[in-house]
Amino acid sequence: MEFLKNRTIGFWIGFAASCLMLIADIIFYITDSADRTFSFVTFMFIMAGVACELLVIVKDFRFAPVLPPVCFGVALSMHLYLGLPTLSDVANGVNFVGGNPTAVVVFGACFFVGTIAAIVSSFMEQSKVAVSDFGQ
Repeated sequence: MEFLKNRTIGFWIGFAASCLMLIADIIFYITDSADRTFSFVTFMFIMAGVACELLVIVKDFRFAPVLPPVCFGVALSMHLYLGLPTLSDVANGVNFVGGNPTAVVVFGACFFVGTIAAIVSSFMEQSKVAVSDFGQ
């Protein structure tokens, strides 16, 4: 736990964002994996973002905080790409595409909040100790 000692609020925002994304992703997989709005790409990019956050925790690479928001952003955009036609069906009063509109909104909101928090975190200092471009 020595590596968590000198962390700043920016690190903790990114860590909380990754925890939110991991929990939402697991629930997304459990509850929505048979629906049209589920995407394995979304699931895997969130998992990659969480793995990148582990890189932020373990190593102090200067570029590491940028990786989770990139992965989360790709996952969010894929989720919206598949989910917006389902929401369009609801708005138009037809059932052309199908899918679960509630899941699109709920998971989209969770993924959006996690992505924005990760983006904010990437612009903040991650540690109180100065690090080089390639870590310690």
